[in-house]
Amino acid sequence: MKIYIASSWKNEELVRAFAKMLRDAGLEVDDFTDDSRGRFVFHYSELGNLDELDAINFLEDERSQRAFQEDKKWLDWADAVVLILPAGKSAHLEAGYAKGCGKKLVIWQMSFPKGEFDVMYGFADLITDDHVKVKNFLLGRRAG
Repeated sequence: MKIYIASSWKNEELVRAFAKMLRDAGLEVDDFTDDSRGRFVFHYSELGNLDELDAINFLEDERSQRAFQEDKKWLDWADAVVLILPAGKSAHLEAGYAKGCGKKLVIWQMSFPKGEFDVMYGFADLITDDHVKVKNFLLGRRAG
């Protein structure tokens, strides 16, 4: 199974750890933080002062366009998306796009704080704070 990890750059270490865990289990994984496998890696900070940009001129930048095409390519490649929370708008849009394309959706967070939830997380095939459950679900193993 091919896995796309959607998250925030604030979770970079966690994303890399998840990618390693899933690869060690025999899964193919796209890690947006890792360019060692030929992936185009982009961070908003490359655009300079973000306070001077809006959504329109941000998307007009060639780097933003390339990042979008790269992420979409890997989303289309994947069989499943793991949304690692907390995450921003982009990761949530990636998860929604993938689910709308018929892919599996897993939502994972280290712990789910009281008062923080969303009804649309009902789209998830699995929502958990247990990384082993994520791995087993993606490997097609039943919970037990």
